Amino acid sequence: MKSTQRLDYNRFADALVERGLVGRDVLNHVLQQCNTTGGLLPDLLVGEEIVSDWELSRVTCEIYNLPFLTVDICPPNPEALEGIDPEYLRLYGIVPLSRFGRVLTVAMPGIVPTEVLEGISLEEGGRVIPVVGSVNTNRRWLQEHLPAPVIPTHGPRGRGLGALAAADDAWAGIFDAGEEAVQQDLLGKGTADYAPPAE
Repeated sequence: MKSTQRLDYNRFADALVERGLVGRDVLNHVLQQCNTTGGLLPDLLVGEEIVSDWELSRVTCEIYNLPFLTVDICPPNPEALEGIDPEYLRLYGIVPLSRFGRVLTVAMPGIVPTEVLEGISLEEGGRVIPVVGSVNTNRRWLQEHLPAPVIPTHGPRGRGLGALAAADDAWAGIFDAGEEAVQQDLLGKGTADYAPPAE
């Protein structure tokens, strides 16, 4: 993606403080949490109800002069998803809306940094055009249309996790019986000083 302006969390954070939507201390704490956990700033701000979803999107539109377009207003074209890693979209909350030639239009969950948009794999010469969506509508759409794969709850040969836990207990029992036999053997040979290890 080539653009004349860079989308970044720092400029966006400053705009939130300047507009009195969040205090600098609170925002610094949230930014630190993002850096520590890898969480996304819009998700944390909206999820913790620090800034409303609407206000977050509105500020992004104002400071970057981008249009507001949610997936509720403009349902995504399924062809826009072709060749794009769904895990990447889920990770960053991005929803591809449409594709025209080598140009892909995506709805951001409020805002994502330019580096994230550049990480969307496109053919050579492809370009990503962002519009501002909302955190909640993007996450809801992704959950409904690109759900994360379900992790199987069965172990080898179709046995459930309960069977595996029982097998682990059986192994633990064997080791406990072996340890007890060694203790008995040691005690039986007259080692008066021996004391079994504390558990």
